[in-house]
Amino acid sequence: MSNTNSKAKTSKKENSYLASECDKIGEIATHYGFAVIKPPHVEIEDIGKSRQFRNFDLHKDADEKTALTRWFLENGQENAPQPVLIHYRKPLPGSQMRKKTNQDSYGFEIMGSVRATSEALAIKCALSTIQELGHKDIYIDINTIGDKESIFKFERELGSYTRKHIASLPAKVRNELKKNPYSILTDNSPELKEFRENMPQTIASLSDISRLYFKEVLEYLESFGVPYKINPYLFSNKLYATHTVFEIKETVEGGENELLVYGYRYNHLARKIGAKREIPSVGLTLFSAKNQKNKTIPVRKIKRPKFYLAQLGDTAKLKVLNIVEMLRQEKIPVYH
Repeated sequence: MSNTNSKAKTSKKENSYLASECDKIGEIATHYGFAVIKPPHVEIEDIGKSRQFRNFDLHKDADEKTALTRWFLENGQENAPQPVLIHYRKPLPGSQMRKKTNQDSYGFEIMGSVRATSEALAIKCALSTIQELGHKDIYIDINTIGDKESIFKFERELGSYTRKHIASLPAKVRNELKKNPYSILTDNSPELKEFRENMPQTIASLSDISRLYFKEVLEYLESFGVPYKINPYLFSNKLYATHTVFEIKETVEGGENELLVYGYRYNHLARKIGAKREIPSVGLTLFSAKNQKNKTIPVRKIKRPKFYLAQLGDTAKLKVLNIVEMLRQEKIPVYH
């Protein structure tokens, strides 16, 4: 009987997935292995649990990450094959993030994996999507905050540096630093230019494990052939985030930089909101100008893969996502 119930639940999930709809961006996501889901609702409970992260919520999405983590647990995703890849429209219903009238936003999450391949897959999928949308002069800003050991070391060094130079800072900045020592990372005031240029960097505080992890992520970026630079002022919510934080931008007319994608790894969120174990995850948000031609597509009409692509060895691992993209452009879907 239990086996019959299990098959029924699997069939129901499959039918629900096939009945859902996505657009061109969702179609690309499915090619990279992401399942299109109905966005979970941000509940009052999620907002309450996410308040503890508010002071360091640079991206203003802690409530959404909390709701997604709850969705993962309540839907038994920890018992599914790992990692779990999901794609959905943003902002989530009930989220405190405001939707822009001239812009659509999308979420991509890879949950249940501690490996740098997750960052690589998420970034490669985002690059393919924005290039498909016509963005050309793109580049990646990337940084790392490392693991807990790395963050603690950086905080000590930043605190020591700040105490030595605090007298040279404006009174308003000094007061803000007392409440949030990380506020200096996002303050581009001209009077802080010298202070910021000489302040400690997170990359210099990395543990050996974190340094190797970041090195692997950068090796993937080099294989993608897209310009990137390490931006020491990129940071994510230190209360639950770890390792990689990145932005993908486009240089537009006039030399301005338009933000197209931001993302970060958040391994410690689940335990912070009461789960029994960590759910290592990486997620990104992609922005797209509204396009009337971007029509919805029933997921059941998307061509299902007939082939599986596997890689053997480190060199193949760095090449495989480029091959997945080549096959996507030829409309040949594969599992990988």
